[in-house]
Parts: sequence; structure tokens; C-alpha cells
Amino acid sequence: MKKLMYGLVAAGTLLFGVGCGGDDVCDDLADASRAVNDQTEACGTDTGMDEEDFDKGRCEDALEACSDSDKDRLQDVADCIRGLPDCRVGAEMEWVDQFSACFQRAEGLSAACAAAAGG
Repeated sequence: MKKLMYGLVAAGTLLFGVGCGGDDVCDDLADASRAVNDQTEACGTDTGMDEEDFDKGRCEDALEACSDSDKDRLQDVADCIRGLPDCRVGAEMEWVDQFSACFQRAEGLSAACAAAAGG
């Protein structure tokens, strides 16, 4: 279970670390990154992420490659993650499913924004 959660969180780190968007979106993605750590503590899972893992400067630099629609999608991802309940022992897979579903909101990012987010 922990390996699966680590994998999902690591996949999410790409978006958190370099996602595009404006200052507000970058702040909200940083908040979402911190929220994941808090949400998974109840399950005894250490994501291995800390506050330095989110690169706000790089997020902000990617702004020009992202359309307003892209920013809205990324905002939706951040809002979804921040709204997740805390993980509960015995219901880890349910939380992982909810976490994964949040990233579906990023589907349809423009190629330019996705390329900027990918480094």
C-alpha cells in the first residue's frame, strides 16, 4: 500500500513542482502539495515530500506557456486535492482513488503548457 501511495504522490509531484499557472494557481498548488502530506499522515504514510519540493519560481516561469483554460484546469486540480478528506487506516485505496481522480481534472492541458510543466 505504501509503495502505491508513494508512486501516486511522486507522480503528482511533477505537477506540483513545475505546473504552470499564475501566482494564485502556484500558491494553491503549493498548498495542495502540503495538504497531501497532512492528509496521508493519518494512514502512517510519509510522502517523502517537504515544502522545498514545490518549486514556485519554476511554476511561475511556466505561466506564459499556459492559457487561461490551462490555469483553470490546474486550479481545479489544486482545489480537488485540498478538499480531499484525511486518509483513514483501512481505507487507503479509497483515498488513493480520490487523489488520482483529482488529476483527471488536468486532462486537456494545452501541449505548450504540458511541455512547460514537463521541464
